[in-house]
Amino acid sequence: MFKICAIVSSYYPNIEVLEKNILSYLPWVNHLIIWENTPQKDSNIYELIEKLNQEHLEVRTTGENEYLAKPFNECFDWAKENGFTHMLTMDQDSRFNENCFPQFINYIRNSENHSVAVFCSNYDNLDQTKESIELWAAITSGSIYPLAMFSNELRFREDFLIDVIDVEYCLHAREKGYKTLCFTGVRLVHELGYAKKTKFKFELNNYSAQRTYYIIRNIRLNWHLHPGEIPPKAKYNFYKYKVIYRIAKIMFEDHSLLKCKAIFLGLLHGKLLKGGKYDIV
Repeated sequence: MFKICAIVSSYYPNIEVLEKNILSYLPWVNHLIIWENTPQKDSNIYELIEKLNQEHLEVRTTGENEYLAKPFNECFDWAKENGFTHMLTMDQDSRFNENCFPQFINYIRNSENHSVAVFCSNYDNLDQTKESIELWAAITSGSIYPLAMFSNELRFREDFLIDVIDVEYCLHAREKGYKTLCFTGVRLVHELGYAKKTKFKFELNNYSAQRTYYIIRNIRLNWHLHPGEIPPKAKYNFYKYKVIYRIAKIMFEDHSLLKCKAIFLGLLHGKLLKGGKYDIV
């Protein structure tokens, strides 16, 4: 039996874009949960629910921003208890290329590899000469998780809240002998809503100070949790791109001093193994 539930996180979405993205996979899932992280007073998600008019679609929310890890764990547990075999996780800014999602499901149905904890799409323009390749880790958006692997021993770290929960899950699975498998022909369009170009033609990701803090801190926490899984090159690239280059680019962004503070505190709190919610302002 193959029965798939999906969850997409929503935070101040562009409703038209979110509708287009959801329709790239909605017809092929048995149930879809939209987890609304937009504060209740600002949410317009029910306009989309009425427009889509699908019985197998529901909204869950606490009226506050619960980030990603907690909603994922709650919905994975619910799906497993209600007979679903797999879980698809999506960002509001992601969609599958035409006809890719049903192909994705067929690949998984036909897969004889029972040691896979994460099936992922090709979101990074990977070489397609091979039908599937094993990856070190994958992003949550566009990934499908066999619920048989999900347990009290393998779940998303809620003290990470949002960033790096995907990498940590994959590395935790690797330590248990499980794999992350990418089907290269399944193309995901993953559009980051923050990126923009300066007049000097280089790109800024323009993350908020809060997100900058969580990215930096959680990467450092992940090193502590999985020291044997982090290659030296990954650490070198972290300091080069996430710290040094990031500080240089921040000078062209709004709230640059606050973002520099976020990098410093992220490094410090990661070193001190401080997880959980932290308001940078």
